Amino acid sequence: MDAISRRQCKSFDPIESSLANLRGWLMQSVSGRFPRLALALTIAAIGTGRLIDPAQAQPATIDAAAVQQAIDRGIAYLRSTQNPRGGWKEYSGQSCGLTSLTTLALLTAGVPPDDPTIAKAIAYLRAIEASETYSVALQTLVFCQVGAPADLARIRRNVAWLEKEQMTVAETNESRAGGWGYGSGRGGGDPSNSQFALLALQAAEERDVPVSGKVYSLADEYWRSRQTAAGAWGYGAGAPPTGSMTCAGIASVVICRGRLGTGSSRVDGTQIVCCGGQEDARDPVEAGLRWLGDRFSVQINPGNSGSSTLYYYLYAMERVGRMTGRRFIGGHDWYREGAQRLIELQDQFQGFWSGVGFAEDDRNVTTSFALLFLAKGKRQVVMGRLRYGERRDRDDGPWHAHPDASRQLVRRLERNWGRDLTWQNPSLEGARVDDLLQTPVLIISGGDALGFRDAEFDLLKDYVDQGGCILFEANAGPGCGPSVEFARSVREACERWFGSVPLEPLPPTHPVYTAEADVKPDLIAPGFQLYGVQACCRTAVFFSPTTLTCRWELSDPTGRGRPSADGTGRVATVADSLETAARLGQNVIAYATGRELKDKLDSRLVIRSSAASESRRGVIRIGRLAIDAGAEEARRALPNFVAIASDRVPIRIDIAQDDVPLDAATLADYAVIWMHGRSDFVLDPGQRQELKTFLDHGGILIADSICANEAFAIAVRRELAAILGEGELRPLAASHPAFTSEFGGFDLRSVTIRTPSRTGSGMRIDRRRGSPQIEAASVDGVTSVFFSPLDLSCALESQNSIQCSGYDTGDASRIGINLMLYALQH
Repeated sequence: MDAISRRQCKSFDPIESSLANLRGWLMQSVSGRFPRLALALTIAAIGTGRLIDPAQAQPATIDAAAVQQAIDRGIAYLRSTQNPRGGWKEYSGQSCGLTSLTTLALLTAGVPPDDPTIAKAIAYLRAIEASETYSVALQTLVFCQVGAPADLARIRRNVAWLEKEQMTVAETNESRAGGWGYGSGRGGGDPSNSQFALLALQAAEERDVPVSGKVYSLADEYWRSRQTAAGAWGYGAGAPPTGSMTCAGIASVVICRGRLGTGSSRVDGTQIVCCGGQEDARDPVEAGLRWLGDRFSVQINPGNSGSSTLYYYLYAMERVGRMTGRRFIGGHDWYREGAQRLIELQDQFQGFWSGVGFAEDDRNVTTSFALLFLAKGKRQVVMGRLRYGERRDRDDGPWHAHPDASRQLVRRLERNWGRDLTWQNPSLEGARVDDLLQTPVLIISGGDALGFRDAEFDLLKDYVDQGGCILFEANAGPGCGPSVEFARSVREACERWFGSVPLEPLPPTHPVYTAEADVKPDLIAPGFQLYGVQACCRTAVFFSPTTLTCRWELSDPTGRGRPSADGTGRVATVADSLETAARLGQNVIAYATGRELKDKLDSRLVIRSSAASESRRGVIRIGRLAIDAGAEEARRALPNFVAIASDRVPIRIDIAQDDVPLDAATLADYAVIWMHGRSDFVLDPGQRQELKTFLDHGGILIADSICANEAFAIAVRRELAAILGEGELRPLAASHPAFTSEFGGFDLRSVTIRTPSRTGSGMRIDRRRGSPQIEAASVDGVTSVFFSPLDLSCALESQNSIQCSGYDTGDASRIGINLMLYALQH
């Protein structure tokens, strides 16, 4: 603690004051000529020099770990209430509804099908032929979640039962047609039974069990006819609208609309027509979301007096947020607020949730609903459409052509990746970069000029710089208007962001064409080309001059509904176009993310540039060495490293604005010099001597091979051997102190080393744990020269660089920090 800090806590200490003055004099005296000693004094002045994680310095907020802990405790409770037969205590008149609900919650929460609890429950459910809508629907959801081929016959049986039980005009009055009652003639149809029936039918189709289109058409009419003028839904005719029933209505319309193909694209004979479809004057989904947003709550079910049906409502709200791609409902982060509320309500001893009123006084019911909300709602976001140019009364705008495209593409990804995923459509209006970063791939669609404000262009550039990927897509193709202005504004945006780096056609060898599936682009449309801008070791911005989302919307991952050849091959070309466009969309996402996705509540690392220090006293100066070896490929790597280090190291760090020439007098102003590149280079004898002088006077050199380029690695080893002689580079042992936290850094004895590889399914990232691969050399007995043959710079340049052998951004920055701290304190 320094003198000023002590003075705030107790009486002034003259001895401490003198020591502080002495430290200040020493810092001023040595910081220019002896930077290593300057850092040692700085750390001594501050204290231990331990790195500070900003998250640890702030009050704890809800995060993925807290949610997972709540889920684990809820799972444990449900396990404890299972009866010896494998089920849970059922309600009168329901054969297996509660057992199905509880089993579904456990499966969704991550309990595997071969777990003894689940195995017993599945055996119990397979022995029951249900005849009630809730039981049939929930049992179907369980069988679909398990995905066992042995259950396909049961799923088909349940689908046939649900199709038969849907009410028709002949059976009931027109207002109830299209709905479901309790089953077997019980009840006149209600929205609660009806929403579960649709959820089951949707899940069955995902398991390749077909459902009649007439079912969805009738159901769509049922839900649309029951919506109030305000956009909400109630339980029965004349009943007041509630949040739970409005959520049920929104989700049901979304399901029906997706299955009926009522988007703006269609196949007309042998031609894909991408624009010109009829649209409703009033979007029932947007109207429902507006009503829900105006009354948003996680404390009660809106419109329902008291706190009954809260858990039922939260589970329904999760479906709405996920199915509509919304992170915010009425300006509220629905998942974060709902998860926080559920964690507050969970019993801290036994792990259950308990409510009030009919059904919700059953802890198995409420715990199941809570688990479904927490587990389904935290699905990893894989992509999204950027919302811009919106109107409050509609959910269209230029961004939203082909509204079912995201769902169809994410369905494909889920099937191919074998995990549950979701999409999220962030709004440009009022967004921050960390909001956008929750969506790793942004689709920006349009036909006219973008018309973004300067601040919005800057925000999107920041998003790309922080690791995001943008796919610009022109709404161009048969039936669409001209998109010349959109293409022009995309090119202007790229020039604004990347300067002389062009937006150009990607060659057939670009990894995006083979990231997961082999893609022949001319099958999408004659002469089709995908354009891109190469930023360091990745293409950060793509541009499609022809609409892809139109084809995603028309595609079907199950293979059903695709046109078949008519003998001439013309119709097969349509099918090829749809399939190829969907494969390209999957490839873009796989390429941009490497299948590495963050949990919804995980914080995103946002790198902020550090302001240059006005005073050079006590400042550790870092510069990038000027060598002609392709260092511009990672021009932001060093600034990003300094920004990260400045947030975590208790010292002031300054970075040179321009590359530092190989001149000993200039190099003397720097404590650390960074050298990187991705090609061969040769230093002349004079340059070698200048660098040697810098090292002999206590300078520190950190080098890495951009994208693990072997030619650069060979050149580094050759040049340093010529400069250092017997002090040439040698691998650091895994136990080396530089890989420990002994000097104020991190424990790096086990980091993740990432290596791209090619497999039959395309590009993938192989990962293994181990110590960093660092080579080092000593000068005058002090280890002060470090070289990483694996990439650090691309990871520091961009958080989603999947083409390089090396480390992720977090490990790359920690490695650099550790090497710097170790060398400076020796």
